[in-house]
Amino acid sequence: MSTSSGIAPVANTGDCAVVRFSTEDYAPHERLAAVHEILGRNLQKVQVEPLAKEAFHTAITLRQMPGLALYTASRSAAIYHRSREFIEHDDVIVIFGFTSSYEVGHLGRTLSMGRGESVILTGAEPAFFGGPDQTAVHLLRVPVRQLAPFVADLDAAYGRPIPADNAALRLLAGYFGLLEAAGTFAAPGLRRQAVTHIHDLIALAIGATRDAAEIARSRGARAARLCAIKQDIANGLDQSDLSVATIAAQHRVKPRWVQRLFECEGTTFTEYVLAQRLVRAHRLLTDPGHARVKISTIALDTGFGDLSYFNRVFRRRYGVTPSELRAGATAGD
Repeated sequence: MSTSSGIAPVANTGDCAVVRFSTEDYAPHERLAAVHEILGRNLQKVQVEPLAKEAFHTAITLRQMPGLALYTASRSAAIYHRSREFIEHDDVIVIFGFTSSYEVGHLGRTLSMGRGESVILTGAEPAFFGGPDQTAVHLLRVPVRQLAPFVADLDAAYGRPIPADNAALRLLAGYFGLLEAAGTFAAPGLRRQAVTHIHDLIALAIGATRDAAEIARSRGARAARLCAIKQDIANGLDQSDLSVATIAAQHRVKPRWVQRLFECEGTTFTEYVLAQRLVRAHRLLTDPGHARVKISTIALDTGFGDLSYFNRVFRRRYGVTPSELRAGATAGD
């Protein structure tokens, strides 16, 4: 895809291409024509029917890699039509991130989607989808040959919703966002693992075969759950009472199950939390913007209620006390 076509390449790392399209690059009166000419025939293969009176707008980022295409979009109210003339693949399509009152038409069914729900489509058949403004809708495409062997009845899933409380769907939605934030798709080894995990979660959300479900739960679902737990730990490092019990309760699992996740990585929940707190404290102590913040305040802000314990474990980890580290950083500046 070239810049001359109106689709801007963002990055190309090995076998992962990232491109974007935005109507912000066009004058308001040019946007719909650009969408039909560029977006409709190159990126999403759709025709667009705006619903809002104000200027139509959309922005799409596409990540294309072996086994997976990821579209992330924001857009004003519109209906998107994928007619038979645009069909060029039979990939499995998963769409999620809907607001309420969003409609999807596929295989003779018209679905009214609720917030948090997902829908499975086949790229081999026409479809339409649309409704009110969307701030973060996601569309995933997976080659049918890579997914069909692991799903109990894929054909029966097409044109049907997946409820918002589906555990695998919730993991998929959260995992996708965390992978993006961490830049995982830019690292070839991590990217290949992530694609496999996403396949696992899609299969579980649709209804995996018994053998595939066992593998998916121990691989993709486990990885997504651990990733989400680590994010919750990062968000709660300032809480001195952060514990395996509180994290387990947030994820509706048993504390022992959380412990086993970390044991599989060669550590424990307590060791992991301590390491993350020390890393954050180290970063704050060497940050010029926190040079006037008391060391005791930094200790409290990273979840250490006991200053002497903080000094002790910090020195054990880094070979210097917090005050010595700060003095050295200041001298270096």
